[in-house]
Amino acid sequence: MNKKLKYTILLLAYFALNGCAVGNKHAYHDVDIAFNGKGSSKLAISTIDLRVYVRTSEKSPDFVGLQRGGFGNPFDVTTASGNSLAGDITATVKRALEKQGFEVTSIVASKTDSVSNVVERMGESNAHRLMILILNEWKSDTYTNTALIYNLTLKVMDSEGRVITETTINGRDDLGGDFVNPPSHAKQAVPIAFKAKIEQLLNTKEVLDALM
Repeated sequence: MNKKLKYTILLLAYFALNGCAVGNKHAYHDVDIAFNGKGSSKLAISTIDLRVYVRTSEKSPDFVGLQRGGFGNPFDVTTASGNSLAGDITATVKRALEKQGFEVTSIVASKTDSVSNVVERMGESNAHRLMILILNEWKSDTYTNTALIYNLTLKVMDSEGRVITETTINGRDDLGGDFVNPPSHAKQAVPIAFKAKIEQLLNTKEVLDALM
């Protein structure tokens, strides 16, 4: 293969990879979360996004990760719904709880809200229990393989905002990859991992007991 042809092939591959890296979206809003508890009490729930780059407006609230192009150059991945990640998470959790009989009020948190402000607003709902999910970190990072970097805290509180139980999970997971079509693999793997992480938080004995 002569140098000119080799250069042309590399150039075409670069543009192909960059084209695949632009405009990717991951679906969080339609994930079916399985909650193992049952009840009929009134709950207030919210998700607050404390990711530093969202708080400083470096990234938008719908940012969920990075898809890298041919030379590793990053492009933002956003939610398929167009809503904020926090909003999508609240919606999926609300749906899961309502399926199990709970009466759920969701409280929308802005990127400038503090945890204490959100908890105070949740308390005004006269709910039996308050549940808040705190996003300290959440993003995928895909080149050929997909990494998931996360730090999530779930708090369940009584109607006065006193914490009954609190759980944190954090890590960096390798979700595998696809050399031929990395974005397609990430679009499937990330929502599956999201489902697993949220179910891990919701279905602890402590959370199930706290909501009864």
